[in-house]
Amino acid sequence: MNDQKPESHYTKVWILVAFVFFLTLCCILPAAADDNPPALGIIPGKSDISNLAFANQQTGYYYFKFNQVGGGGLNALHIAASSTDLPNFGQVSTTTSQSGTFYITETGGRGYQDNAVLLVAVKGDIPGNFSIHIKSSGYSWKPTGSINTPPSLTQVMYNSGAVDTTFTKSQFVYGSQTWKPAGNNPPADYPLYYGQDMTDTTNTFKLMFVDLKAGPLGANGEIDVSTLTDKGAVKVEYTIENLDTVATFNTYAWNDNTTQGKGISWANRLVGTGCSGYTVLGTNYLNRASEFPTVEGSTPVYHPPDTNFIANVTSGTAPLVVQFTDTTLQSVTTSAWDFGDGSTSTDKNPVHTYASPGKYTVALTAANNQGISATKTQTDYITVTSTGGSPSGSSGGDSGGSDSSSPVTSSVSYRVNFTADLTTGIPPLTVRFRDTTTMKNISRWAWDFTGDNVPDSLEQNPVSVFNKIGNYSVNLTVTTSEGKVFNLTHPAYIRVTETPAPYGDDWISSDQYDAGQDSTGANQQQTVTPVRTTTITSTTPGTSGYSPVGTKVAELLLDALIVVGVIGVGVVLWKKM
Repeated sequence: MNDQKPESHYTKVWILVAFVFFLTLCCILPAAADDNPPALGIIPGKSDISNLAFANQQTGYYYFKFNQVGGGGLNALHIAASSTDLPNFGQVSTTTSQSGTFYITETGGRGYQDNAVLLVAVKGDIPGNFSIHIKSSGYSWKPTGSINTPPSLTQVMYNSGAVDTTFTKSQFVYGSQTWKPAGNNPPADYPLYYGQDMTDTTNTFKLMFVDLKAGPLGANGEIDVSTLTDKGAVKVEYTIENLDTVATFNTYAWNDNTTQGKGISWANRLVGTGCSGYTVLGTNYLNRASEFPTVEGSTPVYHPPDTNFIANVTSGTAPLVVQFTDTTLQSVTTSAWDFGDGSTSTDKNPVHTYASPGKYTVALTAANNQGISATKTQTDYITVTSTGGSPSGSSGGDSGGSDSSSPVTSSVSYRVNFTADLTTGIPPLTVRFRDTTTMKNISRWAWDFTGDNVPDSLEQNPVSVFNKIGNYSVNLTVTTSEGKVFNLTHPAYIRVTETPAPYGDDWISSDQYDAGQDSTGANQQQTVTPVRTTTITSTTPGTSGYSPVGTKVAELLLDALIVVGVIGVGVVLWKKM
């Protein structure tokens, strides 16, 4: 009997330890379900937006909340080229300078905004070597917690370089889209810059949000801002590298406790009287400043596109398959191709087969959304020679082909062909290629994955790893035992896309929203616990347009049920022992 007691005691101890471990695991597992964030892209709503991702680590959680009746939130916040004016209503600025300074100012009745948020939007495809350095300087404070109560002079602290960070392409996680969030203010698709043609669906931007870690103070507050640095404005200094299109800046403001509740209900105006904004033109738009007006009431003056194109091959034997690519620098809504052999196309990047020998002049006419067009003509651009017999790869026998030393460019319908197990993905992208060529007597395979006409593999079914972002044309050249050469090129066959933006410490998500009140004064909230804390746990960003309160309640109930169940099992086991 005595020999059994220690064993029974230890058995109970181990069961208790296992029970505690299992209980802990049950409490942790529900939280782990949020570790896989949804993919970012088009912002899902134009008004209430929760879980908005920011491109820098910051203090506080923010929620987009434009719920004013009949619009609103566009009167108090501005972007200004200088900080000399009081009150400072800003203006619209367009510049070709890739570095500069602007200011975020406040003219509202409260006289303050707890925190400024910067929206940076870049037009079109962002180059891989693009970067933008943002430095913000201004005043910050702990929100007072009382409705519409500005900080006092003793509560504010100036911080030079509150943000001093370089951002790259990977941090522009929203878009492509033509609008910025501005609630129910008309138009529904609120523009990103003054004078933007909102009917032009090709004029799309990628977006990035940066917490500037400072808030603007205005003349209507309790502080004499004339004595403050930059008169209480938030100073933003930028330096851009490798911008080829357009970058435009907008601003938002978050507040802890106002008539409208807690959240972001303010942005700079871009429609109507009192517009302000800041736009930088890149290399492809340096001569197009008239398309980005700065004078209130003026309309854009558009130019025709700088139409241009290239072809993957410009000479070869008939039938010659050519991939044309429209390289026009600006947005194009229609394309009209004339291949010079009587054939035409309206595809943006068409593939055309020249069946007969000859020299062919190719023309592309491209038109923008305003109907302004320009034509690029390249005389005798394509040269097609005779094969001296049946076209290589045609149904004339497996050994047919060209006797020249240059490969014969073939199309998918020819017998040279290949497939890949993957054609899109993020780097490093491992792709397994499979030769599906049907002709016989092949003695050599040569694969080119980089477009430099230098073989990257001589295997029949190679594996290649693509480490950099970009579109890769793949070429397979085969040589028969008779010494005849055939090939096939798939233009832009492998597409290596941008690595998803990092999460965790580099990104934060918004706070849960407060109902607050609309402009009629309903549902006023007198006090709110200050959001800013000394320790912030980064949460996973998402794009859902609703409050996660219901989800959290469900998770708590599930946790409670699991805990009760586990405790019950533990009690039963303990009694049986």
